[in-house]
Amino acid sequence: MKTVQILITVAMGKRLIARGLMKDPAVRETMTNGRLLIVAGTTNACVAQEALWALGSEAKFDPQTFHRGITAAPNAKVTGGQTSFDLLIDHGEVRMDRTVFDVAEELGAGDMILKGANALYLPGAEAGILIGNPRGGTVIPMIAAAIGRRVQLLVPIGLEKRVEKPILELTRIANGSESEGARLCPLPGRVYTELDAIRTLTGARAELLAAGGVLGAEGAVYLAVTGDEDQLNSLRMIWRELRDDPRAAL
Repeated sequence: MKTVQILITVAMGKRLIARGLMKDPAVRETMTNGRLLIVAGTTNACVAQEALWALGSEAKFDPQTFHRGITAAPNAKVTGGQTSFDLLIDHGEVRMDRTVFDVAEELGAGDMILKGANALYLPGAEAGILIGNPRGGTVIPMIAAAIGRRVQLLVPIGLEKRVEKPILELTRIANGSESEGARLCPLPGRVYTELDAIRTLTGARAELLAAGGVLGAEGAVYLAVTGDEDQLNSLRMIWRELRDDPRAAL
């Protein structure tokens, strides 16, 4: 066994997560034999795009607009608008005419929702989402589906969103009666990061080693990846593809 180091930018990480999810057995099963709802978001834009390619779909899809609220630098101008739908794959059939508010109540056991998040507590594999809507936004119907009807909830989230305290502790801070700003809600789902994607795609074990950078590497992470030679060769090939793929700039 050998350990190598790789640098993954935030954009590369989104694409890596998306590629990993398309090889995840539970996701593949749901795409074919159930209903998979991909809720709009910047990471899920890559997931949705990879899903359409995996299905061989020719549906027109713009990943640049597949989001609702996004976090951008102060004074940054967001162009291109935002989506009016969440992507539903119903037993292999692609639908782009509905949202989570339309679909969630119809989902049940054997179906799955993919939803990104804003906070990742890596030691506990916990994720939380910021909420600006006083009625809870998209998270309320998703939690009702996950808890009330046993819909699988899977949370694709990048390592750049890691936090230092458990999500419930941060929830108490953000949601206090004297607090201002967005609220924070824990998500009762399976977290899926770049670490999971590397395991899915290569079988190697990845650990977070260091982070940071400039000139496009802001938020990037250094990963230490341990595996046999075949696994590491697969990792190198995937890393080069991500590095050279213009779609990784999404």
